[in-house]
This record gives sequence, structure tokens and C-alpha cells, in this order.
Amino acid sequence: MFKKNSILLTTILYCLFNLLSVKCMATHEIVFCGERIPVDDKFVSEKLMGIIKKQINYVNVPSLRQRVNQYMSQVEYYLHETRLPEDFKYLAIVESGFKNVVSSAGAAGFWQLMPATARELGLIVNDLVDERNDFNKSTLAACKVLAGYYLYIRKTFGISSWVLTAAAYNNGIGNIQNAIKKQGTNYFQMQLNAETAAYVYKIIAVKELFEYPELYMQDFGFNIFNAKAYKSNKNKDAGNSNLNLGGMTVKVDESDGEHPVNLANKLKPKNRIDPSKIKFVGGKIIGKYKKFKDGDLVSLELEDDLQVFNRFNGKGTTIQGRGWIIDDRIMVDLGYDHNVVLLDTKNEKGITLKDLKKKSYVIMKVITAN
Repeated sequence: MFKKNSILLTTILYCLFNLLSVKCMATHEIVFCGERIPVDDKFVSEKLMGIIKKQINYVNVPSLRQRVNQYMSQVEYYLHETRLPEDFKYLAIVESGFKNVVSSAGAAGFWQLMPATARELGLIVNDLVDERNDFNKSTLAACKVLAGYYLYIRKTFGISSWVLTAAAYNNGIGNIQNAIKKQGTNYFQMQLNAETAAYVYKIIAVKELFEYPELYMQDFGFNIFNAKAYKSNKNKDAGNSNLNLGGMTVKVDESDGEHPVNLANKLKPKNRIDPSKIKFVGGKIIGKYKKFKDGDLVSLELEDDLQVFNRFNGKGTTIQGRGWIIDDRIMVDLGYDHNVVLLDTKNEKGITLKDLKKKSYVIMKVITAN
């Protein structure tokens, strides 16, 4: 589990590129397990630029998304039952791409567990049976590892940090414990081995790419989740060549988030966004889209006023955004970054192709303040 082949897709680092290229007018927060990532810090930004330059092996991105769709709901179930933050579901993508693979160090399975660790957790690992390749058993085991590391760091150092927990999953709790003793508790300023130093950033990049794909497709220049487009463009450079951190104001708050004192503390994870900061704005599709393709503009007429921080569009105004076909749904980037998400009338993100027609009703989920 602690030393693995570098199997994460190159595109994820390009995503990290765009993740830091702020398009919105307001403070933009990037959060991992309730902990805010300090991308306005010069030291962190320079480290990010160094990570972006690293060469990461390609994987088949459309196939990866299919595997993610196949397994993700099951991972969410185990995380919910063990009361771990849901963001850890992206750890398996970084570890294995949801494949049963074996590393040069002997880590195996979706969660890249080492043999000794797996046996300690009750899994059978021998010449005939290797339960690290059993999705359900290995997922529960990985949850136990994460919970144990989190609780150990909390007990030993008196801090609550899911970020350091993730780093420990990659590098081992002993190595992270030594690093904390020598360097303090700020992961983002630690001098760690290259893989562990990049590890949390990779998870964050994957999270952004899979939760908000519509925000990055235009910068890539093609839909990386479309198999045909991916095959045609995978050897081309994607993304911008400049890293722009302007406009980011993000602070780390290690006490933020759900931090159980022990595994018996069955608190339901809290919604990280204050409901009072969310409103819903209605709209309807205008225009014709019989020949819609990736990157085409989608036009909406607002049925309510839309105000996001200092930007205002009144009822009856037409707004536009580029649409991208992801998982047979059209995700639309309306130009408000994470602050406006397009939903259908079932409260599901995006709209289906058959609903992309004149007068179809849509809803915009609007975050009105940080």
C-alpha cells in the first residue's frame, strides 16, 4: 500500500491545472473532507506547479469513468456506515483506478493493501486466496485503516486531520508520525517523498474532475470522457500552459469537518454547505438542439432573478453555457464555477438529451455565499 506504481491519468494533473485557474469572481474554496486547501499559499502553489510537471501514465479515461460508476455507490455505502468522509471514495481511483492490480512492493487490489496489513484486518492472503481482490472485503478493510490512522493521529498529536490521514494511507502511519514530530502538522508544508507529497493533491484533482467535469472540458479542448474524442486527442496537450492562482483565498482549518472521537460515534456526516447559503432558481431551455454535440452552447431563460455575489441577471434574461455529454447527461458550465450547478426537475445534475429542447424546465442550484 505504501509504494505503488504511478497509474493515475495525466489528465488529472491537467485538471489540477484548471482547478487552480479561477474563473469566478468570488472567493473559491477547494475542500477535502471538510478541510480547506491553502492554494493561495506561495509554497503550496509552487509545489503544485512542480507536481503538474510530473509525467503520469495514461489510462483509458472513458473506461475509468465506467468503472467508477460501477463501484462508487458501493464505496459510498461503506464510507457512510463507518462514518468516514465521502471524499475518500476518490482515494481508490488514485490507488488503482478501480482495478485489481499488484504493485512492485506487493500491494494489491482496489485499495492497494499490503499483505501484512490485510492479514491484520482479517483478510485471507495466501498462495490460493487473496481477499484483497474481493471488492467488499477490501473496501471495509480500507475504511478500517483510514479510521485507525485518523484516530491514532488525533490521540497522539491532538489534531483532527483527514489530510494527514490520507497521507498516512499512502506512506504508512509510522512515516507520517515521524514527519509530524520533525516538521509539524501542516501537510502542505512538509518535506515528504515525491509520491506522498503529491498524493492529497491528486485526490483533490480527481474529485474536481469527477464532480464538476463541465468546468474543465473547454480547457481540455475535448470531452475526455467521450471514448471517440479521447482516442483522437489523448496524445495532444490538454489544458492551459499557465497556472493562474489569482483570486484564490483559501485557508486551512484543521478543526473543520466531521471528526469522530471513536468508531462508535455514529454521527451522520454534516452537509458542508450551510442550507441558508443555497437557493434555487428556475429556468427554461430556449433554442433548438436536435444535433447537439460536445461543446455546443445551451441557452436558458431565467424565470427568477439570478444573483451570485456581485453578478446579477434578472428574470427573463438569457444566459448561456457550454454543454458536455457525461454519462448520457448534458452537464452545462454556466460560467459561475462551482457556485451554480444545473439540475433537472428530479434534482439530478445535468439534463438528459431528450429533455434538451425548447421550454424544458430546469433548476439552478445557487450558492449565494461562502
